[in-house]
Amino acid sequence: MLDRLAEIYEAFRRQGIADPLRETLRLADLVSGGALRHADTSLLSKGLDPESIAGERASGRPLEYILGVAPFLGELLECREGALIPREETELLTLTCIDFIEREREAGIARPKIIELGTGSGNIAVLLALKAEGAEIYASDISEEAVGIAASNVERCGVSGSVTLLSGDMFEPMRGRELEGTVDLVVCNPPYIPSTSVDRLDPQIIEHEPRIALDAGAYGLDIFQRLIKGAPEFLRPGGMIAFEIGAGQEKLVSRLLKKAGDSYHSVR
Repeated sequence: MLDRLAEIYEAFRRQGIADPLRETLRLADLVSGGALRHADTSLLSKGLDPESIAGERASGRPLEYILGVAPFLGELLECREGALIPREETELLTLTCIDFIEREREAGIARPKIIELGTGSGNIAVLLALKAEGAEIYASDISEEAVGIAASNVERCGVSGSVTLLSGDMFEPMRGRELEGTVDLVVCNPPYIPSTSVDRLDPQIIEHEPRIALDAGAYGLDIFQRLIKGAPEFLRPGGMIAFEIGAGQEKLVSRLLKKAGDSYHSVR
């Protein structure tokens, strides 16, 4: 949507519209059913004047970190430098998981068990808890700072009864909780950028977002390998593994799944 609005702004500007920015904002308000005019702007009155926002933005700091919030599937979540900024692409992963959980519910599984690895700000875990009522979610991150941010979002959205937050590496925090062979869904939005490519990212990403959430080793596959190897221990027959991958990684990830062989014959 933002790219489309930018195109409309440029068209207004080329046509000589007196105030192309205001006209673009009016158009956005109209097509959103008036959502823009009714937006909560209280954040802008909390010691953040336009000049300070502009100054921080000029330095390259992302708006989400400046304001301390980021939207995700209609929820406004706390967002700080210790965790990756929730992105629109990850909404598709989350919606795919919600759809799977709903089908499980129709099949008679009233309280599905979910493991999320690398929870970051907790955006996936929180939205699954909100959209899939009754789910039992175990979300972990190797970064204790990220777990703290996730805890704030769990409390903010009132889902502490559904989400258990853990700190540790990959599946290690899940052991000793009688989860082996019982989990309906394992979900992960892993780092998938090769180490040699991380430093070529937009400076506002690499200079502000946690490198550990971006760098996935020499070929961008480190976490995929560990995720695919470890998930069958916890998934029940018929369970699903879901994760985000980078552009062009489809064949490599397919090979990893094929190599896992029999471990994935009974899961999706």
